[in-house]
Amino acid sequence: MRNWKRLVSTVLISASFAAFSSSAMAAETDDKDLNDYSCKDVMRFSGEHREVAIALLHGYFLGKQGKTAFNTDTLSGRTDKFIDHCLDNPAVKALDSMASVSK
Repeated sequence: MRNWKRLVSTVLISASFAAFSSSAMAAETDDKDLNDYSCKDVMRFSGEHREVAIALLHGYFLGKQGKTAFNTDTLSGRTDKFIDHCLDNPAVKALDSMASVSK
């Protein structure tokens, strides 16, 4: 469990840093919109790419709530619920799925 906590923390920090550091270049590159991703899209990512996508979703909702602190056990539980929800509902938007398990 300790490795999972460190991985979640590292991924969240890395995803947040990458999102902020590349925001200035976004106008010049291929912009992405979280609203465009379905559960099926996220589940099709493999390994580290899926972990980063889920961490980005967690970070998005933490930001919407104005929070900077997080509990890795809570996020781990939400990740499990998110994956289960997405496997059962592949056509649902990933943001909607994460919102439903983050309540």
